[in-house]
Amino acid sequence: MTHHSDSRMIRGAMSGLLILAAACGGGDSSGVAPDRSGRAEVLRFWDLINEATRHRTDGDLQGAVTDYLAALAIDPDHEDALYYLGQCYVTLGRRSDAREAFERLIRVNPESSRGQVALGVIHATPDEGAPFNPHLAASYFARAHEINAEETGPMLRLGEVLMVAGRDDEARGWFEATLRSNPRSVEAACLAGFLHWRRGDAAAARSYHGRALAAGRAEAPVAGVLGEGDRREQSTSRTPLPPLGRPMGKTIFGDLCSALPPEPAEPDEAYAPIAALTDRLAALVPADSSGR
Repeated sequence: MTHHSDSRMIRGAMSGLLILAAACGGGDSSGVAPDRSGRAEVLRFWDLINEATRHRTDGDLQGAVTDYLAALAIDPDHEDALYYLGQCYVTLGRRSDAREAFERLIRVNPESSRGQVALGVIHATPDEGAPFNPHLAASYFARAHEINAEETGPMLRLGEVLMVAGRDDEARGWFEATLRSNPRSVEAACLAGFLHWRRGDAAAARSYHGRALAAGRAEAPVAGVLGEGDRREQSTSRTPLPPLGRPMGKTIFGDLCSALPPEPAEPDEAYAPIAALTDRLAALVPADSSGR
């Protein structure tokens, strides 16, 4: 068991004991007055977490931020508070604050896969004003994969940013690995085909193009429950709240892969828009690949 796990277990046990003591009146046969200020602080912390959750689910993200910050003033290392604070900042467009929250999270627990993914998403977002850095994003997605190798989301996103960074052979390997774990991933099939097309292997490009189209035609899951890699959005009357409906973030090439022309279109027609976007984003990759 890691040091971080030990400390979290100790904090959790202490919190539970304090709450139980407060609920029971905290009698002490030794005659020493109980530390009611400590109990009050623990209760205050959980009140703030509960209020933050309520604000977040009600769509009041600024209210949630206020409560998460107040809770973190009591327990600066609480992982859920740091993660949800960061996701609220992401939704509010406060990327610098989100990055700081997620960096704090992985300092508290370097084994936090969700923290590594969240930082990867921030650096894989090519929006104006975003700290776009595919090399740095790749390092976070790769670390998330090391921590949890069964999740295919980081594998797909790792392939995307490696492709933008010009590391085509590595990227193709990750797309093909994603497909081995999740054959219904439209994007993995589409982008693997694109990379075969770009290296001049027309037969492989057509094969992957067909796989992408077949994955896109896959039947909707039972009762509308979507599996990882499905493209079809669930209808909802509300905007998804943090952590977002897609914690892996909006993929870079998802929209283009969803718009693949049907067969018998030539791969040139299918992949030219992806090539144009790849080239445009490649020009934005910072010379300093560390980005720190």
